[in-house]
Amino acid sequence: MLTIDEVANASPARRWPPLGKLLLALALLTISLASSSLLIPLIVLIIGLALLAYSTAFRFPRLIMLAILDGLAVVAAGALIIAIVTPGAPMYVLPLGPWHIALTDVGIDRAVLVLLRSLAGISVMLFFATSTPIPHLAHAMRSLRLPREISELVILVYRYTFLVLEQSERMFIAARCRLGTKGLRNSLRTFSRIAVGMFTRSIDAAERSQTALYCRDFRGDFPSYREPAPLNGVWMLLPLLSFLTLFLADRLLSSVVVL
Repeated sequence: MLTIDEVANASPARRWPPLGKLLLALALLTISLASSSLLIPLIVLIIGLALLAYSTAFRFPRLIMLAILDGLAVVAAGALIIAIVTPGAPMYVLPLGPWHIALTDVGIDRAVLVLLRSLAGISVMLFFATSTPIPHLAHAMRSLRLPREISELVILVYRYTFLVLEQSERMFIAARCRLGTKGLRNSLRTFSRIAVGMFTRSIDAAERSQTALYCRDFRGDFPSYREPAPLNGVWMLLPLLSFLTLFLADRLLSSVVVL
């Protein structure tokens, strides 16, 4: 089964400076959130998808793909609610039996903006996560002079989240092989047992991991024995130029709309 570590280590973008990739991702996320135009998050989404295609060719672990689809479903549902509850002039009316749900013009614009920002953020962060091995992430956080405790917590959560997801996928596969998801009653019983099993196994994995780290003389730092590419002038200018270009484009579009 393909793991997120295997995806990151096989990515051609892993040779890029991790701090440069982090700064680029933060610059794209910031301008996407700060923009008032729909075009800027769309451009960020296209950039994120292009980087993701180069990094992974859209090859993800199956459970990660399911998590992505689940997140997209939540975002789509939230955008629909925004389009319904935002006051404005009704543009579309959805008949649902005795009720009628109106989608307003202001609500649709705001929902599309939220949807594009969410998709852009997901694509950019996926690019960073699928092209940056854990030692490279630790190197980037050390370069930013972050406190050791923060970097330790972030890296451990980053690492063991995927391990928990992989463990849950194996448990769901085992349950389906035993017909544990056949019928509503069996499915509810299986899901409750998996939830309890995931909790106990997570606690056990955390205890064993802590013991293993102490046996390896862990002192709150994750050394990188193969140093990644250092941050150079190109990667210092690229995030800045990307942010400024998109910021100026957003200001230009805003002035055109006002005129």
